[in-house]
Amino acid sequence: MVKNTEILLEIGFNRLEADVYVHLLTHPPSTAYKIGKQLNKPTANVYKAIESLAQKGAVIVEDNKNKLCKAVNPNEFFNLYEKSIIDKSNTARTLLSNLENAAEDQTSYSIDSVPLVFERFRSMMSRCKTVAVIDAFPQALNEVVPYIEEAAQRGIDIQVEAYQPIKIKGASTICASIGSKASNHWKSQQLNLVIDGEEHLIALMDNDLKKVKQAVWSNSTYISCILHAGMLKEQTVLRIMNEENNPDFESAAKQILNNQRFFFNTNVPGFNKLQKL
Repeated sequence: MVKNTEILLEIGFNRLEADVYVHLLTHPPSTAYKIGKQLNKPTANVYKAIESLAQKGAVIVEDNKNKLCKAVNPNEFFNLYEKSIIDKSNTARTLLSNLENAAEDQTSYSIDSVPLVFERFRSMMSRCKTVAVIDAFPQALNEVVPYIEEAAQRGIDIQVEAYQPIKIKGASTICASIGSKASNHWKSQQLNLVIDGEEHLIALMDNDLKKVKQAVWSNSTYISCILHAGMLKEQTVLRIMNEENNPDFESAAKQILNNQRFFFNTNVPGFNKLQKL
């Protein structure tokens, strides 16, 4: 279990600030001198911690010569803290987005953060123009359903390979008949996405979605086109496999093959870009 003071270190408090804030939450208002004695910390350092906490909005100080210090209620403080973070983030986003290098970069990059994997998936879906192809195990897929449905509402053609039955509004979904076997075999959660044949994210995480085993992102057009085609063909094979017990298997299989998507019969921006090179 994470200690009260440890969690405060993760949001920018230093060790003494965390100790002082938790102490004030659990004790009556007190002077910096008395707090220093109770915590066995130098008084001068405690004064500095109180001043910093007051600037953060975590502590208020009595407006008279006694200077009693009182902790701000955590709900009130964290409402203030969250608003401050959002305001600073929005400002930083505006300033730094103007510095982004617009040069073409088709390098592959490793991603080591699970939250970044899902954020990259979200941002890719938000900028998808035409078609998205997805291959995802159940837990990972559940996390990104809202992003998929948002893109579908914009008219994006979305093809999903799932490993257990799921309904995703606006998306064409094929459930692998060997889905549970595949998930058990991998003992992991995969989340693969290709958008427009221009950009791809290939990620394998642990079952708890806490750790990245391997993840790669790239906007390599050629590799993205190859993945786009390969993932769609696998979905076609799965559709044929799912017709195995159909008395009219041959007719069903032919219909599925007739609907197979190739670059020549669909609009894939990445392939169009390759044709112009």
